Amino acid sequence: PVLEQVGFPLGVVKGIAGQTRLKVTVRGSQGHAGTVPMSMRQDPMAAAAEQIVVLESLCKHPEEYLSYDGHCSDSTVKSLSSSLVCTVGEISTWPSASNVTYTVDIRAIDDLGREAVIYDLSKQIYQICDKRSVSCIIEHKHDAGAVICDSDLSSQLKSAAYSALKKMEGDIQDEVPTLMSGAGHDAMAISHLTK
Repeated sequence: PVLEQVGFPLGVVKGIAGQTRLKVTVRGSQGHAGTVPMSMRQDPMAAAAEQIVVLESLCKHPEEYLSYDGHCSDSTVKSLSSSLVCTVGEISTWPSASNVTYTVDIRAIDDLGREAVIYDLSKQIYQICDKRSVSCIIEHKHDAGAVICDSDLSSQLKSAAYSALKKMEGDIQDEVPTLMSGAGHDAMAISHLTK
């Protein structure tokens, strides 16, 4: 969608986002829908919903949430603003409504920034659980570091893409866009073998 938005048929990848997957389990207690007063409820679904909204807010506007107290520098937050992507992949209430499990996928080109987001999100998840008198468990299921593409090779690819576009479309006013790949890629696994 990024290339479509800027009106280019191709671009050059500058890096592949690092990725973290979390599994969050929220446990509360079951109670009769009509007899348990609101002040006594321990509803894990409401806690999970609040946590998911916090995730979305944090990832849309990291500059409003991340602190500069050693966890994040100004340049890291700026990097995150352009590359941070977060989503919830699966939500389950099995075996009953007193247990909610959901998965979180966090991706960014800046590994330190991604770790700062995970730290801040985890802190907020536990605060919500405390406030709502439910328990939470956060498990790290997957971590892959970001990979920055070789600048010489990227420059050559950019020149080749520009030449190809010029042949196809005539005069081109803008530069070929460089972008981050948010999708994991086979190149991540062999990046240590190349320059």
